[in-house]
Amino acid sequence: MLALLVGGCGIFEPTIAVDRVGSDRVYATLNRTALVSDEVSAATGAVLHQYSLTELSHYSSWEAVQALHEVSLDEPTRENLFALAELSFHHGRQHDECTYGFLASAVYAWLYLMGDEDPVPPNPYDRRFRWACDLYNSGLQRAFSQVDGAYQPFAPHERELPVGRLKIELDTTGTPWTQAEFDRYVPGDEFLLEGLSLRMRDSGLGVPLVGIRADGSRGFVPATALLRLHGGLEDLSTGVDATLELHSAYDPSDVIVGDSVVPLEADLSALLAYSLHDSPLWKFSLAGLFEGSRAVRENRLVAVRPLVKGRTPVVFIHGTASNPAYWAEMLNTLLGDPELRERAQFMFFQYASGNPIGFSALTLRQQLAEQIEAADPEGTDPGLNNVVLVGHSQGGLLVRMLISDGNMDWFEAELGKSLEDFDLPAEQEQLVRDAIDYRASPEVSRAVFISTPHRGSYRAAAWYSRMMAKFISVPGQIQGMVTNMVGQSGQQVPKVLRNRVPTSLDNMDPSSPLLERLSKAPIAPWVSMHSIIAIGDADPDDPEQVVHADDGVVEYTAAWMPGVESELLVSLGHSCQENPLVIQEVRRILREHLAVLRNDP
Repeated sequence: MLALLVGGCGIFEPTIAVDRVGSDRVYATLNRTALVSDEVSAATGAVLHQYSLTELSHYSSWEAVQALHEVSLDEPTRENLFALAELSFHHGRQHDECTYGFLASAVYAWLYLMGDEDPVPPNPYDRRFRWACDLYNSGLQRAFSQVDGAYQPFAPHERELPVGRLKIELDTTGTPWTQAEFDRYVPGDEFLLEGLSLRMRDSGLGVPLVGIRADGSRGFVPATALLRLHGGLEDLSTGVDATLELHSAYDPSDVIVGDSVVPLEADLSALLAYSLHDSPLWKFSLAGLFEGSRAVRENRLVAVRPLVKGRTPVVFIHGTASNPAYWAEMLNTLLGDPELRERAQFMFFQYASGNPIGFSALTLRQQLAEQIEAADPEGTDPGLNNVVLVGHSQGGLLVRMLISDGNMDWFEAELGKSLEDFDLPAEQEQLVRDAIDYRASPEVSRAVFISTPHRGSYRAAAWYSRMMAKFISVPGQIQGMVTNMVGQSGQQVPKVLRNRVPTSLDNMDPSSPLLERLSKAPIAPWVSMHSIIAIGDADPDDPEQVVHADDGVVEYTAAWMPGVESELLVSLGHSCQENPLVIQEVRRILREHLAVLRNDP
C-alpha cells in the first residue's frame, strides 16, 4: 500500500478539467500572438513543447530559434516554419527591436507561405496563415527601419540571420519613378491617421511606404516593398539570394510567386494624410479669397499622378475660401474603390477664389486643355477625352462655364460698344475675349454640381459680403484691363464696374450679370449633369419643406438645375462634400460614367 501511495498510482484527483470563463477570454487566448503580446501563440507553444524547447525559449529565444531551425531541416513542416517566424519576431520585440530577429521572422514567414519544402500547401483558413502574412509584413517593415523611422536606403547588401545570411539585391522596375527622384521612404504603418474617417488599405503582402522626394520638395508617392527569396530553408546556412522589390501602389497590383498570384499590401490613406500634414494648402483658403493678386500665382490644376491614356480624369474644384485639401475625405474613399482606382485619375484645381469667376474658369479651361493635349496629342483617347468635373459651391459655377458657350453680346450690352472699339493692348483684348467669348470644353462629358449657387447666394448679397469684397485684391492684369476699359467708357460704365473690379462675391450676388448670362447659356449637348443639393434640416421627402430650404449659404431654388440626369437632396449644411452620402453619390456617378465608356463601341 505504501508503495502505491508513493508512486501516486491513481489515488489523487485528476488535474484535467474545464473552467467556464466565457468565449471572450477563450478567443483572446486563441488569438494571442507575438504580434500583439509578449507571448507566442498556442500553435508555436505546441511546436516548442513537441521538441522540448519550451524551457530554452524562456531564457534564450534566439537559441531556441537556432535549435528549431536545425530540427526543421529534417522536418520542414508548415507548423515548424510558422513557429520559427513567430519566435524570431518575439525575439525582435524582446531585445530592443532587434532588426535581424524581425528579418528572420519575415524570411521564415515567406517560407511558410511560399516555400515548397512541405508538400502540403498552407491552409488559408488556418489562423497561422493570416498571422504569417502579418509576421511577414511587420517583420519586413521593422527589419529595414532606421532609428528615425525611415526605411533604409534601397541598395544591394547582405544581412545576417540567426542561421546563415541573405544576399539582397534591389529591383525598382515596379515603379515609374527613379531612385534619384525618391531616395527616402517612411513606413505607413508607423503612423496613426487623424482627420480621415476611414483608413483604406489593400490587403496582401509587403510594406506600405510613402516615398519622399530627394530634393526636399513636397510631393509624395505610394509604394510597397516586397522581399522575395530565391531559395529554401536548407540554403540559408550558405546564404540565400533575395530581391527587395519596390512597387508603385497607385494601382491595385499583384505579383507572381511560383504558381500563385499574390496581392500587395497598400495604404493610400497613409500617403494622403502624410501629404496633407502641415501642408501649405491649409493656409491657402483665406489667402486665395483676399489676396487674389498674389495667390493667383498658385492657380494650378494638379493631378494625383501623371495623366496616362485609357483613364478618365476626374477634376475636383473647391469653393470659396477653400482649397483642394477639403476633398481629402472624398478622395480617400474613392481610392478605396478598385474600379475607380484602376480606371479613373483624380485631379484638383486650386484657384484664388476671390478673383472674378470668369477669370478662374478661364485658367481651368486652359490648363485642362493643355494637360489633356500633352497626354494625348492625337486627341483620340476615349478615357482622357471624357473628363468628369465635380464642383462644390463656387467651383460648380466654374464647371458651368466649362460646359457652355459664352459670347460677347453681354459685354457689348453692358458697356455700350464692342471690344474692338476699345483701344486695349493686344494682351488685354485677348484676355477679355478668352474670358467672355469661350466655347464649351470638348473633353468634358459629365458634370457634378454640389451646393452650387446657379442663381446666386443670399449670403453674397448681404452687407457683410459687400464689405468683404472691398478687401479682396485682384491680379494686376485684371485690374489694369478694367481700369483701361472704364476710362474709355464714359457715361456707359456699368454700375458694377464704377467703383472696383467685380470679385467672385459680386459674381455670386443673385443680381449678378454673370449669373443671368450663365442661366441663358445652353449646356453642351454631349455633357451629362448631376446635382447634389444640401437642404439643411429640411425633409427631402417633403416638397413644401424642400422648396423653402437652404443649406446656410444657398437656397434650394438657387441650387436647382434643369436638365440633370439625377438630383440628390441631402439634409446637410453647405460644406457637405465630406459627408458619406455625398461621397457615395459621387462614387455612383463615376461608376456609371465608366460603365457608359466601357459599353461605347
